[in-house]
Amino acid sequence: MSVFDKVSELSRGVSEVVSVAASKKEQIGKQLINGFLLFIILLVFGCLDFATLTFHIEYILTASYWGTVFSKTVAGVCAFNIGINLMWEVELMKDTILAEAIILYKQLNKYRKNDFEYFVNRVYNPKEKTESYISQINRRIYLLNKVSRRRDRLLYSSEIPEDAENRKQLIKELEQKKKTNKYCIIRKELEDLKDPKFIKKNLDSLKVKYVEVDATVFDLEIDGAATIHGTKTKGNVTIGKVKASGNVIMGMIGISMFLTAIGLELNAEQFEDQMVAFWHYLLKCATDVGVVLWQTLRGMMKTRKIISSELTQPFVGRNKVLKEYYKWQLDNGKITLDEYNNIVTPKVETSEPEKKDEEYIEVEMTEEQLKALQQGGNKDE
Repeated sequence: MSVFDKVSELSRGVSEVVSVAASKKEQIGKQLINGFLLFIILLVFGCLDFATLTFHIEYILTASYWGTVFSKTVAGVCAFNIGINLMWEVELMKDTILAEAIILYKQLNKYRKNDFEYFVNRVYNPKEKTESYISQINRRIYLLNKVSRRRDRLLYSSEIPEDAENRKQLIKELEQKKKTNKYCIIRKELEDLKDPKFIKKNLDSLKVKYVEVDATVFDLEIDGAATIHGTKTKGNVTIGKVKASGNVIMGMIGISMFLTAIGLELNAEQFEDQMVAFWHYLLKCATDVGVVLWQTLRGMMKTRKIISSELTQPFVGRNKVLKEYYKWQLDNGKITLDEYNNIVTPKVETSEPEKKDEEYIEVEMTEEQLKALQQGGNKDE
């Protein structure tokens, strides 16, 4: 099994586990908890004066408080994106799975034929919808078992041994008990919903949550943008230097503003009169710088996850669809086994030529001929 299959199966398994565990009720509960914790944070930072360590509830009702919250939020978001941009190229170069997935995708995608859209709409999507539907029914069975009694579950799974006396009569009695048991009735209804005949007949009308694949996206970039063809044949060194200097200019403006603000606060004539204000301002500067550095670090740490979620997983997902497409072509006689292996096996270019094994020719001879050949060799020596 290749690394692409392992990653695809791993991503699929994780998404299935998450979809089962993260029900709407659980998601709403998490959001309510996060909202409550955020309210506590705002209350503490808004009502606590860190300079005098006094608590003032009226602080949270002032315009200056919300202005400070807004400014810190904007600064934090900007710093977060700066952290992402700082690590973006580094993480891209380190992601070997993404690089291999892109190479394989380019190879798989160029062999697509006109029947690919039919495969996606009539074969792949129905299969994914069926699996998602069965998973949702299994979820309902799981929830039913959570609220049911153990004896009801044992009754549903009970069977009469083949060597039991009066087996037919016992089977009838057992079936009658199951028909009058509420759990057994509901459980059977749910199991009937998973019947292949029922699914095949009603699949189009069933409301199922699943990720539907659009065959047309395989003609576009990974973000859905149009593919731009062409070759860069012009360059301007001056413009390149100006672009590279842009980030430096912006950084120097920020540092200059920061240093200028400190210089204004540390006016020599007002230093003694504003000692408390100075330490209050110093604490404010430390917290502001801390927020910016923290958000920058968070952005740098988040970069790998963004690349994995928005680049690696989509490429791996596209490769999965394309591999199943070529397997479908193979099963239906549209391509040969050699063609299938040639398509789905990534081409690895090597600079060194392959060493061919030495060829040996088998020759049959008698013992007398062998002795004569050996004696001839000794004479030559």
